[in-house]
Amino acid sequence: MSTASRPRTIAQLPGPAGLPFLGNLLQIDLQKLHRILEDWAGTYGDLYRVRLAGKSAVVIGNPELIQAVLRDRPQSYRRLSSMERVARELGTHGVFTAEGEQWQQQRALVAQAFKPDNLRRFFPHLRTITARLQNRWKNLAGSAQSVDVEKDWMRFTVDVTTLFAFGFDINLLEKEDDDFQRHLEHQLPAFNRRANAPFPYWHYVKLPGDRAMEKSLDAIKATINGFVDQTRLRLRQQPELAAQPANFLETLLVTQSEDGTGLSDEAIQGNILTVLLAGEDTTAHTLSWLLYLIAGHPEVQRKMQQEVDAVLETETLAPNPFVLDRLTYIEAVALETLRLKSVTPMLYLEPNNDVELGGVRIPKGTFLILLTRYGALQEENFTEALRFKPERWLDPERSGCAHNRQAFVPFGSGPRFCPGRTLAMLEIKMATAMACRNFSVHPDETGPPVREIFSFTMRPDALKIRFSER
Repeated sequence: MSTASRPRTIAQLPGPAGLPFLGNLLQIDLQKLHRILEDWAGTYGDLYRVRLAGKSAVVIGNPELIQAVLRDRPQSYRRLSSMERVARELGTHGVFTAEGEQWQQQRALVAQAFKPDNLRRFFPHLRTITARLQNRWKNLAGSAQSVDVEKDWMRFTVDVTTLFAFGFDINLLEKEDDDFQRHLEHQLPAFNRRANAPFPYWHYVKLPGDRAMEKSLDAIKATINGFVDQTRLRLRQQPELAAQPANFLETLLVTQSEDGTGLSDEAIQGNILTVLLAGEDTTAHTLSWLLYLIAGHPEVQRKMQQEVDAVLETETLAPNPFVLDRLTYIEAVALETLRLKSVTPMLYLEPNNDVELGGVRIPKGTFLILLTRYGALQEENFTEALRFKPERWLDPERSGCAHNRQAFVPFGSGPRFCPGRTLAMLEIKMATAMACRNFSVHPDETGPPVREIFSFTMRPDALKIRFSER
C-alpha cells in the first residue's frame, strides 16, 4: 500500500491544542458544547479530533459522512455505550439507548404506536389540548405581561404525550400544581452531565444536581407506575383490548404474557420514560424557538397569519388534520426553525468494530460526535445559511440556490430515524396555527438576550414572549 492511500490515524487529524492528559477538557462548557464544537469545525474542518482526559473523540460535521454513519446503524455504529450504562443505572433504558435485537423489538412497538390511523384518531384530543393553551394565552394577552413560553410549551407537550402514548389526561395546562413538570425538567440535563462525564463520579459522590434528579426521577416513576397499574387493570377487565391496543402503553403491556415472556417491567418503564422525555423536550423547545424567530420577524408572522386566516376561515382552531396539510407556509417556518435551531444539534455514537471513515482509521469504541446542525448552517448547503428564510422550503428545486437536504437531519436519518416525527410535526403545525390565528407575538425586550443552552437537547434561555389578541 502506498503512503498516499494509507488511511490516517485519529492522532493525525487536526484539532485544538490542549493540556497534557486533560486535553481540551477545560476548554469545554457543557451548556455551550454544541457551539464550541461548531466553532472548532469552522477552524479545523468538518472532520477533526478533540482530546478529553486521555481519550480522543472524533468530531464529524461533514453531511455526507454523517449520512453514511446514520445509514449504517445499527450494524456498524451504536449510541455511545456510556449513555446505555447511565440509562440502565437510572432505570430509563428504552428504545433510545437499546441496541441490536432489543432495539429492533422495541422499535417495532414504538412504530406501531405512531401509525397514521392512531394519529388521526387522536386529533380531537390534540384539538382539546390546544384549546386549553389558547384559553391560557387569551387570559394572559389582556394583561400585556411577558410569558415564559417554554414552560407553557412543555405543559402542552406533556399533556399531548401522556394522553397519546399512555391514555391519561394529566392536564398540566389547567393545573396550578407544576410538580410533575419540574420533576421532568431535572432529567435530561443530569443525563447529559453523566453521559459526558470522563468517569462516573456519582458512584463516589453525588452533587446537589444528582440528588435532585434522582429524587425527581423517583416521583416520575411513581406517577408512571400508577399509569401502568391502571392500564393493567383495564386490560384484565377488558381482555378484548389486547387485539387492538389503543395506545403505546397498552401495546407494551400486551407483549407480556402470563408466563412472563415479552418485555420486562424494567423495559416497559424505560420506554415510557423515553417516550415521555423525548416527546416533551424536543417538540417544546422547537415551538419555543419558532415563536422566538417569528416574534423577531414580523413580516414572516404576517404571512403565517394571512395563510391561517384563509385556510381556517371562521374557525379559531384547525377542525381536522387534513386542514393542516394546506398550511404550507407554516410548515416551511417549522422546517426553517428546525434548520437554524435544531434542538438535537449533536449525536453521540461509537463504532461496533474498527472502521474507516473519511480516510481515517477509527478503532472500535471511539467516541464519535456528529454535528448534525453544522452542515445546515454552511453556505455550500443552504444559500444565505444564517438567514431566517422560510421561503427556501416552498419550492427549493426551482430556487436556483443551494438546498442540500442531506445536510438537514433534525430527526436523524437511516434506520434509527425518529419514530415520533409525524406526531411532532402534527403538534407543531396545530399549535402554531392556533397561535397565528388568535394572537400576535412580540419579543420581550426588557430581559437579557436569548441564548442557546445545551442540556442534551438545545433550548432557549431567558425567552419571554408578549401576546396580543388579534
